[in-house]
Amino acid sequence: MEAREEKEKDKKERKYVFTADLQAVLMAPKSKVSTLYYKTKLQVHNLCFYNLVNSNAYCFVWNECEGGLGAEEFSSIWMYFIEQKILLNMPADTDERSTIIMYTDGCGYQNRNALMAKVLLNVAVAHNIVIEQKYLEPGHTQMEVDSVHATIERNLKDKIINLPADYVPICQKARKKPAPYQRYKTIRPGRGKGDLKVTDIRALRYTPEGEIYYKASFVDEWKRIPQRKNTKIKTHSWEQLKQLYTERRKITAKKYEDLQAIKKTLPVDYHKFYDDLPHE
Repeated sequence: MEAREEKEKDKKERKYVFTADLQAVLMAPKSKVSTLYYKTKLQVHNLCFYNLVNSNAYCFVWNECEGGLGAEEFSSIWMYFIEQKILLNMPADTDERSTIIMYTDGCGYQNRNALMAKVLLNVAVAHNIVIEQKYLEPGHTQMEVDSVHATIERNLKDKIINLPADYVPICQKARKKPAPYQRYKTIRPGRGKGDLKVTDIRALRYTPEGEIYYKASFVDEWKRIPQRKNTKIKTHSWEQLKQLYTERRKITAKKYEDLQAIKKTLPVDYHKFYDDLPHE
């Protein structure tokens, strides 16, 4: 229960505290035609952030032709969210170094990997802020952001989804209440026998000085992650990121065939979207 106590403390003492999580996969189209139940459909993903201080929620929605579920996608969304949705709204005249705290589960490809660490360190250095990632214990990962997912699921009941974009207005109604730095190739605290593994980390802190600190328990003091090489690289803003994909991602031939069959049950205005899906 350390994580929950830590979260409540942060919520009372800090201005920028968030929980984040990926919703279970959504499907498009979604209809009541039972004969199409076993047809493969287009996957739609929704990564949500929830502000613990003011209860604002933010949803980032994409389908499988626009992006996958790799560390690149998640880290770029995090970078955009912090720079465009948090930092742009911070008071410019504050003398206090701002700290942004993110609570998530410990999913490796989403939240706990070297690429995410590199991106968050980049943001911390570039904007002179501190970013802390804190991971909930396995089996105790219920978070406030789950209320956003639950509200979306309730709003989806008996709804017809013709296109992935139809999820956007449903997500919009899902608010419960209204300098150079070091390149880290791994976030593992050590390499020797008996040293902590990445999955043992409970919290990470990224500083403007280009250093990463960790905790194996929320009651521990922060410890610096040792680095054998001191490789310096330039910081980048979200606008400077290179595009990950030069064209839309292809779906399988089987999925395209199934979607063509499903298409016949949809109004003709939606057919072109499914005809134009890139496929094998």
